[in-house]
Amino acid sequence: MNAPDDREKDLIPCLRKGIDLSRLSLTVEEGFVASRVDGRTRMSDLAHVVGKSPATVRRILERLSGVGVLVLDTRDLDEEADDEDGSPPDDDEGPYARFIFPPTLMQEDCELSVEERKRIIWFHEQMDTISHYELLQVRRLDDAKAIKAAYFERSKEWHPDRFRQRHLGTFKGLVEAIFQRVQTAYQDLSDPKRRAVYDKTVVFMPDEDEISEMLRRQRRVEREALRAQEAVDRRRKHNPVRKRLIQARRFFEQAQEQQASGDLAGALSTIRMAIAFDPRDEFRDLETALTSLVGELKLGPLMKRGLHHESLTNWSEAIEVFSTAVELAPENGEARLRLAYNLLMGGREPHEANPHVHKAVQLRPNEPEAHFLLGLCYEKSGMEKAAVRAYGRAVELKSNYAEAKKRLKRLRWGF
Repeated sequence: MNAPDDREKDLIPCLRKGIDLSRLSLTVEEGFVASRVDGRTRMSDLAHVVGKSPATVRRILERLSGVGVLVLDTRDLDEEADDEDGSPPDDDEGPYARFIFPPTLMQEDCELSVEERKRIIWFHEQMDTISHYELLQVRRLDDAKAIKAAYFERSKEWHPDRFRQRHLGTFKGLVEAIFQRVQTAYQDLSDPKRRAVYDKTVVFMPDEDEISEMLRRQRRVEREALRAQEAVDRRRKHNPVRKRLIQARRFFEQAQEQQASGDLAGALSTIRMAIAFDPRDEFRDLETALTSLVGELKLGPLMKRGLHHESLTNWSEAIEVFSTAVELAPENGEARLRLAYNLLMGGREPHEANPHVHKAVQLRPNEPEAHFLLGLCYEKSGMEKAAVRAYGRAVELKSNYAEAKKRLKRLRWGF
């Protein structure tokens, strides 16, 4: 059998409008592959995402295309769009967006409506990825009274007694698990000590009140910086060089004290004031070190959020988060590596990922994945000899690196 040509490998499978995968009799393998079709990922990249060979993925997609679930030529979709009235597709509308509901559960014999089944399945799937606050539908700064009121509301929705007169089948266990999760959330948030411990484990997106407070603090910092600058200007106008040097030394010592006490942001602000008086190397070295420390301090939550998006193959969101991480800590090898990976998996051009891959190799020369991604960049750019060297280095560092071995074999032997 002849291998598919490059044009066939680069086809982008797209689900047809109006297709509800939960109502189709798909195999587990077909359902898994179909759930990863997003209308943007090429067939060759999709094979890498699902961990199957390109030939296997092609056969599955051809079967799905044959029964009308998806198309493999995006021009077919364009023709379909021309026949419509111009309104946007509704695949992403509604509370569940493009969530794939398991056909076995949707077709199970029980006394639940289609909407009730969807709601139970969706909450059960989401409950381990959302925070206690999101589950109870409260804000992070809400007090104990609001937490309790929200708990009673969620209990009414998910208490197993609400469904006790009905045959639930498998859904009985799902409802009980959701209710247990609601109870756990309330127990953690209603106890101040447990709530404080829990808050340290969660990456929060600030709500409107927190954003307002952050803006107030920022304005205060800016006012203080303005006053400091005005003070600098006054001193420059009236005092001789010696007084400026003395003041710079005071700021430098103050910055060192702030660093020792853990106030890194304050220390960074102070050392910059010292540099405004006296830009000597000693002060600039401390500024460089503090800038790196402050960036690393902010990096942890960003990396956690980026890895969450990456695990869900939300490439665009992951790229945005890891780009911010690289801006904060440009010398962090893991941030560079993850940004390069998501750029390549997200279908971006190799030249976008190339500088981050090279930086990752420079910072982490013994990391197999860094050399693998370098090889992927070279391969996608048509530089096969360079790709062979990079894949070979990845295999040297990790002898059981299956994907690197596979690509190395194909480049060397053509299969």
